[in-house]
Amino acid sequence: AMVTIDGKGGVAAGTSTNGADHKVPGRVGDAPVPGAGAYADAEVGGCGATGDGDQMMRLLPTHLGVELMRQGASPGDAAKAGVERVAKFYPDFWGAIVCVNVRGEHGGAANYNTAFKYTVVSEATGGVPVTVNVTSTAKLVSPRSEAQASPRRARNA
Repeated sequence: AMVTIDGKGGVAAGTSTNGADHKVPGRVGDAPVPGAGAYADAEVGGCGATGDGDQMMRLLPTHLGVELMRQGASPGDAAKAGVERVAKFYPDFWGAIVCVNVRGEHGGAANYNTAFKYTVVSEATGGVPVTVNVTSTAKLVSPRSEAQASPRRARNA
């Protein structure tokens, strides 16, 4: 995924898909679904994601990231909230999100089992690519995942 802000303040976000390797048979993919793999708003900034697209397209974490930045969240907090939204329902999903606001501030987050880094090139970096390593979040355990993991008690007849 990629998020760009040009010299005139134009914002764009884009993503691609890894193809058929991990795709559920019969679906197009998450890349063309706004808010799944990427989302941008010229007034706010943009977010891009990588990982398990089948889970991301159900929960639109990049759209959430942009909307949280609109409400004042930092890019890092917005990215973390997007990852946590997906992890709430799919605790073991593989994925990460990067968010950038129109001021050029950026941040990323990754689920507990995802190694993730992104590259920034801006005036602040002197036009030199800088790689940012993202620390994975702790594994979330949702009520749904706990219920699925709990053994059921057998009833005595």
